Amino acid sequence: MPIFEYRCNKCDCDFEQIVNKNTVVQCEKCGSKDVNKKMSLFGVSGTEKHVHSGGDCGGCHKSSCSTC
Repeated sequence: MPIFEYRCNKCDCDFEQIVNKNTVVQCEKCGSKDVNKKMSLFGVSGTEKHVHSGGDCGGCHKSSCSTC
């Protein structure tokens, strides 16, 4: 089940709620159903990319860098 982040328009409380198809979303602080879903980042890739700026690559020193 997905977890979404919300902000209550009545009391400005931020909260998370597990949501399924029958869930009625309401503020956990004041009980208002006047809420907005927030945009959230929940995952970040663990890979790193080197951006080559041109010229010689004197500061890189990475064995995985294909431009050095």
